[in-house]
Amino acid sequence: MKAVVSILIAWLAISNSMAGVSIAAQASPGDTAKPESFDVAAFDRLRSEGFEAIYNLDYQTGRARFLEMKRIAPDHPAGYVYLANTLWLETLFQTRRLTTSVYTSGSFYAQDKTEDASDAKRDSDFNALIRQTLAATRARLLKNSKDVEALYYEASALGIRAAYYTSVKRSFMRSIGDGNDAIKIQREVIKLDPNYVDAYMSIGFYEYVIDSLPALWRFAARFAGLKGSKKAGIEHIERVTREGKYAADDARVLLLGIYSKENQPERALEIIQYLAKQYPRNYLFGVERAAMLYRMGRYDEGSISFENLLKDEHIARQANDLVNFQWGEALFAKADYQAAVEKYNQVKRWPKAAEELVSLCYLHAGQALDALGRRDEALVEYQMVLKRENVFDSHKLASEYVKKAYTTAKGGVL
Repeated sequence: MKAVVSILIAWLAISNSMAGVSIAAQASPGDTAKPESFDVAAFDRLRSEGFEAIYNLDYQTGRARFLEMKRIAPDHPAGYVYLANTLWLETLFQTRRLTTSVYTSGSFYAQDKTEDASDAKRDSDFNALIRQTLAATRARLLKNSKDVEALYYEASALGIRAAYYTSVKRSFMRSIGDGNDAIKIQREVIKLDPNYVDAYMSIGFYEYVIDSLPALWRFAARFAGLKGSKKAGIEHIERVTREGKYAADDARVLLLGIYSKENQPERALEIIQYLAKQYPRNYLFGVERAAMLYRMGRYDEGSISFENLLKDEHIARQANDLVNFQWGEALFAKADYQAAVEKYNQVKRWPKAAEELVSLCYLHAGQALDALGRRDEALVEYQMVLKRENVFDSHKLASEYVKKAYTTAKGGVL
């Protein structure tokens, strides 16, 4: 049962980490609380500007707006939770974990230890912000246990903490309690106010994931009282795209992954193109679009899209490694192994390449070379993996491939 919940929490983390902005609280339509003691218009303007900045990968501006929210309303949980969210997303961005392909790989969930090492100060800063959020929400709930907005922020904080420990530290078991509590609170929000539409995003994804588990795990989940429906889950999320106040684009990002998994690439591509137009400075949508075109078999268009990304000087300076890595992955999936190796080598040669991506490039290049029958060259790549930090259980795989050559029959890349 723990394995089932671990996978669920991991997928819930994906729903957040694929999005440029986290779950965002809205003012409840039925809220009858007394007016706030601060400038609500200025507060909402800062929130909107912060969200737009984060979706455009401008974490510095987003952080500044949320700090100002905290300054003008120190007793309100919004500024704290948005700052925690910004720190988390910036961490994923810097480590190149803010793309869907990271989380669709089974190896992300394979581990020989309870969690990955991470920056201790960053962890401390993040946890401090979550504690401040929860303190603010609980202060309000002590006055009114049915304060829908406070409940929603509490669920958001717990969900973000579960996502942080899943996606940054890969500490799946540690995330279970927070993830379960977050969903329970979101359901309470809907019970108190069915028009609090943004809450349906997490609930919908929970329903979808439960019904997407392998048959044996799905049976175990139902035996434990965890029930879901893919159809209902998707409908909930689609409703958020139409009616959500702040989470509409988050829901679109979530549907991007779901439509891809459900073999609906045209709908996924439609979402990518919408978000790319809304947030033109977020080149991650361009990377997703190029990769999606490859998955759809539109290789020439995909190739042109990747080329255009690298022709952009800003992107080439900031993310040469990510673009080439994703291009290599697309070529590998197409079984164009020689071209994939060339892209992986581009990553390895780039001076500013993220260490995790470099390690994965050595591993994937070894697999591609094995697929080409170039065993001696593949062994060199695997040995390089073993000399570097262990990324997503790459040492275990490299050791296996040193003993026995990788073959495409094994089911593809890491």
